[in-house]
Amino acid sequence: MRPLDPRLIREARATIWFIATVVALALLATAATVAIAFSLASFIVGIFVDGREFAEVGHHLGLALAAAAIRATVHFVQEWAGFRASAEVKRRLRSRALDVISNRASGVGKSHGTGSLSMLLSSGLESLDVYFAKYVPQLVFTALVTPFFVALVWFLDPTSATALIFTLPLIPIFMILIGLVTKDVQQKQLHALEQLNGHFYEILRGIQTLKIFDRTERQTATLRSVALERRNRTMKVLRVSFLSGFALELAASLSVALIAVTIGLRLVDGQLDLFTGLFVLLIAPEAYLPLRNVGAQFHASAEGVEVSGRVLDILETPEKESDIAFEFQTGITALTGPSGAGKSTALRSNLGSGVSWMPQHSSLLAGSVQQNIAGFEPVQPELLRRVVELAALDDVPLDTILDSDAALSGGQIQRVAFARTAYHALAGQSKLLLLDEPASQQDPGRQKLIAKAIQSLAASGISVALATHQAHLLEIADREVQLERGG
Repeated sequence: MRPLDPRLIREARATIWFIATVVALALLATAATVAIAFSLASFIVGIFVDGREFAEVGHHLGLALAAAAIRATVHFVQEWAGFRASAEVKRRLRSRALDVISNRASGVGKSHGTGSLSMLLSSGLESLDVYFAKYVPQLVFTALVTPFFVALVWFLDPTSATALIFTLPLIPIFMILIGLVTKDVQQKQLHALEQLNGHFYEILRGIQTLKIFDRTERQTATLRSVALERRNRTMKVLRVSFLSGFALELAASLSVALIAVTIGLRLVDGQLDLFTGLFVLLIAPEAYLPLRNVGAQFHASAEGVEVSGRVLDILETPEKESDIAFEFQTGITALTGPSGAGKSTALRSNLGSGVSWMPQHSSLLAGSVQQNIAGFEPVQPELLRRVVELAALDDVPLDTILDSDAALSGGQIQRVAFARTAYHALAGQSKLLLLDEPASQQDPGRQKLIAKAIQSLAASGISVALATHQAHLLEIADREVQLERGG
């Protein structure tokens, strides 16, 4: 995982004001930290070295409290701005991804899976909150605050600054080593979540069929097994997170202890005055703090960057153009070839007026099965009866009310979609019928029925172009166009 994904920053134009806000907050927090260190050092030296009365130096404590309040406010505003920016990024990514998926539903759905996509665009993107609210601000603080404090310590005490410069690289080294482990663990965790989400989605789609054949108990056991695997992976992620935080804290604590020892020895020998020693001792941990926080938030933000990276891959992957052109002639043209060869894209490139289209992954609308086939306009009873027979919908009553796809099995949804496409093709006298894997979810018997239905449609004078792997459909084709991957 990169420390800062430039694609994510470019995608979210709202983060321009966010970064500017974080820079301003970093400068304010730096001034507050210097004020706290100066006030506390002045108060302690005034009381224990100069022997002054509390009333004379008490204002230093007031200044330290005011500066501490400013730092607390900075922290609150920083997280508030981070969550605001995160909400804008999530909204923009979801909106653009849904537009792309709707335009390339066949290709995107097949390559990522509906369950995987729903996870990425819902709970997956929610993990960006940590990235913007905690991780990005600490990167900005590291770039601005740490160099300033190193320079300030060098100006006051070159010896302590030398120890600071030599120990600071330990934290990035630990971060790199931890990051190599974290990336692999996080990818496996995300993959396990996608599997669980995808499996659960498919069960919902086919829940009626599972109940009919009394297979729900077996799916319950499968879900329990997948959930247990994810729980184990989650515990592994938490162990890595705890160990990474411990390693970073240990490195920073030992480094500050080294500086404290050198300051103490020189105070005893009189080589360093108490005010400078206290001031440097209070400032030194603040130089390590942004780096420690970056390391601590690195793992927490890794899931958000991994998820957003996958969504951005979907957005940036160009849709493959096809140079396949169909002649509008009577007959059946079958497109074959391996997955990813561009069969679906080749079909979609011929969409237009006078064309009826059945995508590979069809969805049904709320309403009755009849309304999903013939729409809400006046029905042509004879035509409806014919397409129901063509689609072999003898197992789906036309008055069945649907409130979601889960009311029917995948194969039934596909046959309703086929009936709908055939109805509108015959009613509108389409010149071309495009079918993307029209029988992929049917058993061999129903594949034969669908093949006969396609032959009947072609015999009525409609040109049919279909993408398929099924032998029953290839047998009825008048011509076959073989597509190669990458071609």
